[in-house]
Amino acid sequence: MPKVAVDAYVAPEAVLAGQVTVYDGASVWSGAVLRGDLNKITLGFCANVQERCVLHAAWSAPTGLPADTLVDRYVTVGAYCLLRSCTIEPECIIGQHSILMEGSLVETNSILEAGSVLPPGRRIPTGELWAGNPARFVRKLTNEEIMEIPKLAVAINDLMQSHFSEFLPYSTAYLEVEKLKKSFSIPL
Repeated sequence: MPKVAVDAYVAPEAVLAGQVTVYDGASVWSGAVLRGDLNKITLGFCANVQERCVLHAAWSAPTGLPADTLVDRYVTVGAYCLLRSCTIEPECIIGQHSILMEGSLVETNSILEAGSVLPPGRRIPTGELWAGNPARFVRKLTNEEIMEIPKLAVAINDLMQSHFSEFLPYSTAYLEVEKLKKSFSIPL
């Protein structure tokens, strides 16, 4: 059963299945699919997965790398991306139409340009810009560019706030309350 924080936004057209955790301030936009049926998927604080992205996780990785999918805090995943059993550390941007394969790692304060493919097991070091198919090092990011990365995630979070009034909340917090009621035998 997916777990969604009270102030997270999940569009009505998005699909969350299995071991999916969406933390505070995170957002999952229209048409996105987060399939945690084989392994867990975590979307961190103020992270966002934009339109028509697919996040999936394998049962296990033959390489010994983690098989779950982690999108950490203040990460922006552009529209139409495919992420499978990869790790994205805090404050990164993944450009739209990008593909991250099994075991790939994007370290803190990094950017993967739109349309890039990060092969299995590939690592983008901290503070770098990568692009291409397969993705290759382009250049080091400037301090100004690094400072802008979390601002993009916050801007999308602000946009998310305007959508809360349009739909009923998706939170699963009520399930925890039901468990507490049953454990303390509180009449409904």
